[in-house]
Amino acid sequence: MSQLKTKVWDSYTRIYHLSQLVLLALLWYSAEEGDFENHFLYGFILLGLVFSRIVWGVIGSQNSRFVEFIKMPWQLPSLYRKKQLFVKESGHAPMAGYMVLALLLSLIVQLTSGLFTTDDVLAEGPLMYSVSEELAYWFDEIHSLNFDILLILIGLHIFAAVVHLALKHKVIFSIFTGTSVVSSDVKRYWRASYIGILIWLISSGLAYYFLFDQASF
Repeated sequence: MSQLKTKVWDSYTRIYHLSQLVLLALLWYSAEEGDFENHFLYGFILLGLVFSRIVWGVIGSQNSRFVEFIKMPWQLPSLYRKKQLFVKESGHAPMAGYMVLALLLSLIVQLTSGLFTTDDVLAEGPLMYSVSEELAYWFDEIHSLNFDILLILIGLHIFAAVVHLALKHKVIFSIFTGTSVVSSDVKRYWRASYIGILIWLISSGLAYYFLFDQASF
């Protein structure tokens, strides 16, 4: 069977994956060091990044759209029989799609709760005073609990990556290169990546402009 090298990920999606990883590491480190000025800064950058990914999941390149890889539960048995549940030549497999969705939801919870939290010592989220003190403490608990959930999801993501590598799947490499080897090429719709990057930069800039000065650290 002939093998063809083809483009599977646009530049925006590849930048998103790497930027998300770097920003999560920076957020963890800044929180551990008590550097909440930079913690909020990284948070606003990640907030814009996640927002841009959600938009890209609707209007972006074909392989990056949610409709391409998030399948309904009743579709899974058929995909399993076709051996397409865990591995897909081009783009995210359905189970990887569920992981993408779980990570995005967890990030949304983490970033949103962080806007309202307080530790009563060093830091107050920019929107803390827009809610009651009791609700602010509740958001702080959610922020702490969801961080543990986020770590579990990241651990599962890493475990899946190791399994793919062990089975010699090209999934991980394609995230870095943007290309993959497939048995048959299929034409896909591509959206210019600069649009997604602009959405990220503008939304992060707006978050910083309207919220950074309201945070206390």
